[in-house]
Amino acid sequence: MEIVCPAWYPGAELLTEAIPTMADQGVTAIEIGVGAPDYFDHRDGCQIQKLLDTLLSSGVRVHSIHAPFGPDYDVSSLDDAIHERGVDSLIDAIELASVMDADKVIVHASDTLNGERARRADRARGVLREMASVAAESGIVLALENLPPNYLGHTPDELLALLDGTDRGAVGVCFDSGHANLSGHFPEFASAILPLAVTTHLHDNDGTADQHLFPGSGSIDWRTFASTYRILECKATIMLECKPPADMLWSEAFQKLRIALGE
Repeated sequence: MEIVCPAWYPGAELLTEAIPTMADQGVTAIEIGVGAPDYFDHRDGCQIQKLLDTLLSSGVRVHSIHAPFGPDYDVSSLDDAIHERGVDSLIDAIELASVMDADKVIVHASDTLNGERARRADRARGVLREMASVAAESGIVLALENLPPNYLGHTPDELLALLDGTDRGAVGVCFDSGHANLSGHFPEFASAILPLAVTTHLHDNDGTADQHLFPGSGSIDWRTFASTYRILECKATIMLECKPPADMLWSEAFQKLRIALGE
């Protein structure tokens, strides 16, 4: 079982510095987040080429790109400037995925909601329908992430509503375990969302906040998750969206996760 990691390592100031260290610890695939130009500026051609060279020499591949998110990039926003900035940043993420030979782009449907839920859902759905065709041209799948409460796409029903009318060959779901746990109904959410999932963000919490703890450090029953994953014959990629436990190498963290999953 290959495990994808976030493209970050303690003490590394640049993405190209982090990758060789991660490779030495058994990392074979990463997810790159767009939106931290001091760490990696995806608009700088020289940085992109250096990253490609580093990936080639290290043997690490880019599994996925996480599109920018937050109040300044909210594709559901009723403020046209914010909405358009979010759409433009999503296009950038798709283009970067194509250059990096990644086949998935992670998408948030909204930032925190402050009313107008129906209108914002319509706007986000329109973006997904439009961007699906853009992604499909490059053989890329958009993965809509289930988000915490008070965001669009928290519940399975809302995820399905957002996916309505999209090209399901070009748009799937990123199952986020931590966000699902905030519902108080983790087993039900996992059973409903995993059949839609093309990738995952696995991390833990105590059910009260989005803490991004390593699996086994919170209240999620990981054996239940693993059993559900297998019973549903889920093919979604396993991606750890958290740090390894303190003073633990990624290779050791992988083994710890496999034990938590009953591997």
